[in-house]
Amino acid sequence: MTSVGNRIEQHLFVLKAIMDRDGLTLEESLTRYPGLVPLEDHDAVRQHWEKQQRTTTIIRTVRPTEVSATGGPRPWFQNWDTADGYYWTRQHRFLSHVLHRQTYEIDSLDRASDRVLSHLEDPRHPEPFSVRGLVVGHVQSGKTSNFSALIAKASDAGYKIIIVLSGLHNTLRLQTQRRLQRDLGHENVPFPNGVGQGDPDKYWTWLTHDHLDGDFDPGVNVGPLQGQNQVILVVKKNKTRLDRLLEWLENKVPEHVPVLVIDDEADQASVNTGGNRADDEPVSEVLDLRSSDYDGDVPSDDELNPSAINLRIRRLLRCFARVSYVAYTATPFANILINPNAEDRVGGDDLFPRDFIITLPHPPGQQYVGPDRLFGREQLPGEVGQVEGLDVIRIVPNLDVKQIVPPKGKGKPYVPKLPNSLKIALTDFLLAAAGRMERNSGDQPCTMLVHVDMRKESQDKLASEISAELGHMRQQWRYDRGEYLPILRDRWDTEFRPLTSSVDLDKDTPFEKLEQHLDTLFGPGIEVRILNSNHEDELDFEAEPDLKAVLVGGNKLSRGVTVEGLLVSYFVRSTPYYDTLLQMGRWFGYRGDYVDLTRLYSTQTLITWFHDLATIEEELRRQIEHYARRRLTPWQSAPRIRSHEKMLPTAKNKMKETSLQQDSFDGRKLQTLRFPFDDPAILDVCGENLRIARTLLRSLGRPHEADSGRLSWKGVNAEAIVQFIEGFQFSEQSAFDVPAVVSYIQAQTQHNELTYWRVLVSSASNRKKDHATVDLGISDHPEVAMIRRSRLIKDPTSLGVVTEPEDELLGLSPDEIEEAHRLHKTGEFTMLGDAFRSQRSPREGLLVLYPIDPGSGPGAYAKNRRRLFEEGAERPDCVLTYAISFPYSNSPSSVSYVVGRKAGHQ
Repeated sequence: MTSVGNRIEQHLFVLKAIMDRDGLTLEESLTRYPGLVPLEDHDAVRQHWEKQQRTTTIIRTVRPTEVSATGGPRPWFQNWDTADGYYWTRQHRFLSHVLHRQTYEIDSLDRASDRVLSHLEDPRHPEPFSVRGLVVGHVQSGKTSNFSALIAKASDAGYKIIIVLSGLHNTLRLQTQRRLQRDLGHENVPFPNGVGQGDPDKYWTWLTHDHLDGDFDPGVNVGPLQGQNQVILVVKKNKTRLDRLLEWLENKVPEHVPVLVIDDEADQASVNTGGNRADDEPVSEVLDLRSSDYDGDVPSDDELNPSAINLRIRRLLRCFARVSYVAYTATPFANILINPNAEDRVGGDDLFPRDFIITLPHPPGQQYVGPDRLFGREQLPGEVGQVEGLDVIRIVPNLDVKQIVPPKGKGKPYVPKLPNSLKIALTDFLLAAAGRMERNSGDQPCTMLVHVDMRKESQDKLASEISAELGHMRQQWRYDRGEYLPILRDRWDTEFRPLTSSVDLDKDTPFEKLEQHLDTLFGPGIEVRILNSNHEDELDFEAEPDLKAVLVGGNKLSRGVTVEGLLVSYFVRSTPYYDTLLQMGRWFGYRGDYVDLTRLYSTQTLITWFHDLATIEEELRRQIEHYARRRLTPWQSAPRIRSHEKMLPTAKNKMKETSLQQDSFDGRKLQTLRFPFDDPAILDVCGENLRIARTLLRSLGRPHEADSGRLSWKGVNAEAIVQFIEGFQFSEQSAFDVPAVVSYIQAQTQHNELTYWRVLVSSASNRKKDHATVDLGISDHPEVAMIRRSRLIKDPTSLGVVTEPEDELLGLSPDEIEEAHRLHKTGEFTMLGDAFRSQRSPREGLLVLYPIDPGSGPGAYAKNRRRLFEEGAERPDCVLTYAISFPYSNSPSSVSYVVGRKAGHQ
C-alpha cells in the first residue's frame, strides 16, 4: 500500500471509531469533526469507504469446540469478566488501535482464549490443584496469539508464574520471547512497538531474554517466585536446560502461588516414547540443531530424547501445588494417543489432557490459508460439494526430483542439477516478489523456500546451484533484457494475472508496473540463505522486516518458525508421518492478501497426501465435535485417527499405546469419486461397472417410482447391494474401503439393521436433445439421460463430488424432512445431511447410482476443472459412480483407525 493509501486508511480507521461510538454516518462524522481529516482527502476517504462496503462480507466467529471433564467452564469463571483485566485490556487495545486487527479477528481471539481460561482452575482456589488440557489449533494459524491472550487473562485472574516451553531451537524460543514481550509488556519494547511496560506495580519480571542465547540461566534471583511479582520464562525443551530449571525451582515456590505452564508445539519432544520403563530404548527425533541449541556436554540425541523431556515436564508440574498445564499444537495426533492410564514412578501421571481438549475454530475471514483451502479435501458426511483447493499448485515431475534429491545409500556421489521445474519456480518467485512490492510499496518481506532433503550436505550443494542460476538470471536482466523481458512478461500474463483477476480484479497489475521492482530485485541480487547447523544464517524478520531471499533448508524449517512473505515453495521431501508432513508446510498461514501470488511446487504423491491429510485433520475435528455434543469427557473419549495406506499419524514410538480398529459407518455418506481417467484401463473399468449395474437393476424389475430423472426401488435385500459393491471398480480412496463397508453391512444385518435398501438412479431431470443416454437394463426405461460432471485439474483422478443433496430425501415423509430441518436449525446436527440420515430407519440403507456422460466437461465458470476425456480420445459408453447413505444405527458395528486408549482400559 502506498503512503497515500496508508494515510487514507488511518483517516478511515479514526472515523470508523467515531461512527461506532456516536452512531454517525461517514458524512456526519466528516461534518461534525471538520478538522479531523484534511479537506483534500475527503473524496479519497469516501471512495475507500464505498469500496469497503462493496467488498465487505458478514463474517461469523465460531466458538471453539470443547471436550471437558467438568462438563463445561468451571464455576469461578461464571462471575469473572476478562474485559476488566489490566493485561488483556492493554493487549486488546494494542491489537485494535496499533496493529489494526479486524473486529471479527479480535472477537474470535477473545472468545477462544476465554474458553481456554474457563477450563483452568481458579488461581484463588483454597485447595491445591493440577489441571491438564490440550488446545488444538491450525498450522501457522495464530496459536501464539491464543496463548499470549491466555497468559494476559490468566495473569489478570491471579496466576503469578508463567512458564512457556517453546520448541527445541534457539530461533523458535527467541521468536516466542519477542512476541510475548510485545504483547505483555517489556522495557525493551516501548509503545507503539508493543503494549509498553505499563504501570510500575504491573511490571513483568522476565527471567529469560530477547537474544539467541537468552534462555533460562539458574543464576537469577529466586525472590520473584514468592508471589508478589508477575514472573515469566520462555524456555527451550531440552533435558539439561529443564534439569537446571528443576534444580533452581525445587522447594522455592510457596504452595499458595499459582503457576501456568504453556507447552508450545506440544507434540514435539513432550510426548513420552519410553518413560522409565526398562524395556524401552530411547528414541530421538531427527533434527538439525547446533550445539548452542542444546545444553551441557552430552550428545544431542540424549539431550533431545523425548522420554527424558517428557519426564522432566511431568516433574516440573509436580514442583507446584497449584498448577495448570496447557499444551498447544496444530498436529495433535501424538497427544491424543497418550495413554491416560500411564503413570511413571518418578514423573507421576503422563501428560494426557485429562481435564479438557479444545479445538480452536478455523480463523475467520479469508486471510488464513490452511491445508483444506490450499489442497482441497474429500467431501465429509453431511457436506454438499467437494472442498476444492486453490489453483496455485504446480507438479514437479519425478525425473526432476531425481536430479536434486541425493541417491539413497552412504557414499554415493551427489551432484545436484537444477531441473527445469526449479528454474521456473525461481522465475515465479521473482515475478511474485515484484508483484507484492508493487502491491505494498516494496516494504514487505518476499521469500522462497526450497526443501528437498534432510541432509545438510545436499542443502549446501543445492544452494550453490541456486545461487548460480540466480546469477545467470541477473545477467540476462542486466545485459540481455531485450530477449529476457518478453519471457518474463509472458509468464506474468499467463501464469499470474488470470488467477489474480479471478480472486480480486482490483489487484490485477500489468507487467510494466513490475519492471522497476525487478530492477530493485536484480540490482544487488537475491540472497540465498542456508538454514542448517553448518551455517550461521538465521531468520529474524524483526531485524530484517523487508528480507528478500531464497531459503534453503530442511528440519530447521519444519516446525514453528514463521517464514514471513513466503511466496514460492519448492518442496519434494517425503515423510511417512502425518504430523511431520503438516509441520513442514511453512506455506500455510495468513497469506490471504497475496495468496494469488503464491505457488507451491511439489510431487503428485505429496499433493495427494496433503489432500488426504486435510481430510483426516478435518474429520478429527468433527469427531471431537461429536464427543462434545455427547458431553463426553477426555477420559471417556478414545480419539480415532483415520489410517492411511502409506503414512502413520505420528512416529511409531509415540503410538505404543494405540490399536488399529475399524470405523463405524453409522450416519455416514460415502461416494466413489476416483477413476483412472488417463489410463487405457478406464475402458474396462467403466465397462465392467456398467455390466454389474445392469445385472442389479434388471433383477429389480420395474421401478416403484419413476419421477423425472429419478427411478427408484424399495425393499431391495442387502445381499444384492453387497454383490454390487464388491464388483464395482474405482481407484483407491482413503475414505472408502470396500472390504470395511461390506463387513459393516453384513455385521449390521445380524442386528436386524440394513436388511432392506432403497435404490435410486439419479439421472438428468429434464432430458434434452443434447443429453446423451445409456441403457442401464431398467425395465420399461431403455434409455436413461446421463448427468454431466467434470474432474479436478489438480487431482485428475477425482470427480470431486457427484451427489445431489435432494437424493437423500428419498423415502422420507414430509414430517421426517421437517424434523430434520428442525434438528439442523437447533444445532443438534451441524450438517443437514446428517439430520436427514437421522430420520431414516436403521433397517433401511440407500444406494444412489449416477450415470455420467463421458463426453461432459466443466461449465463456463469452473476454473479448476477439466473434461473427463479429451476430444478425440477413446471413451466408454458411461462413467458410472455411486453413493451410499447409511442411517444412524441403534447398534453400530464397526475404515481402519488408529485409536488411543480410554481411561481405565489397559
